[in-house]
Amino acid sequence: MRWARDARRLLDRVAFERDAGARAERIATACLGLPYVSGPLRGGPEEEEQLVVDLRAFDCVTFVESVLALARSRSVEGFLREIRQTRYRDGCVDWSRRLHYFSDWMRSNEHRGALRIRTRGRGSRSIEARLAFIEALPAHRVRFHVVPKSALQLARPRISAGSVIAFASLRSKLDFFHTGLLRIDRADGRGAEGLTLVHASRSAGEVRAEPLDAFLKRNRMRGIAFASLLDGGGR
Repeated sequence: MRWARDARRLLDRVAFERDAGARAERIATACLGLPYVSGPLRGGPEEEEQLVVDLRAFDCVTFVESVLALARSRSVEGFLREIRQTRYRDGCVDWSRRLHYFSDWMRSNEHRGALRIRTRGRGSRSIEARLAFIEALPAHRVRFHVVPKSALQLARPRISAGSVIAFASLRSKLDFFHTGLLRIDRADGRGAEGLTLVHASRSAGEVRAEPLDAFLKRNRMRGIAFASLLDGGGR
């Protein structure tokens, strides 16, 4: 299977690295230039759900899921188990169990010990959203913390290498409109660190890396949420 060969190749690249965040940074960087694909998953309210694994083309969520699952795994079999647990509640491959809204995705993956949401703290505020974007799912309200763009520096100490980042939507029926991973780069000769967003970009048509500041300036949003990866998972 092609995905298994791709997973083995990426796992071999980070076999020496023990920290999940550092592994995620390296894997995400290795995916730069791979194509963006819209709607890569298969299933629906009246269509049997399939576990889709593709490490050669992504949308923004499947890119984050794939990198997270690889970063927390040491084997191809472990990666497959991990991506199932990442994408579905209790790892049950069913459309109704898929974590369609990213606030639910973050909470579910924190609950199972895959990541730790670090948004709450200095610079953050609590917001509410009524999730009703997907008509076939029951609408529900969620409350979560975001950091406004203007307060990013206050929250910066809570952001670690390989963190998942999500951007809160201005739309009334949606929580987040985009997601990606953060890479911490040396920004200048004095050793200052810069935050780079690595993401599957619809507008660019590929996985790309760009300064986080540039993305924030280009897009309107209610704020950002972020979470650190935790070690463990698929073996």
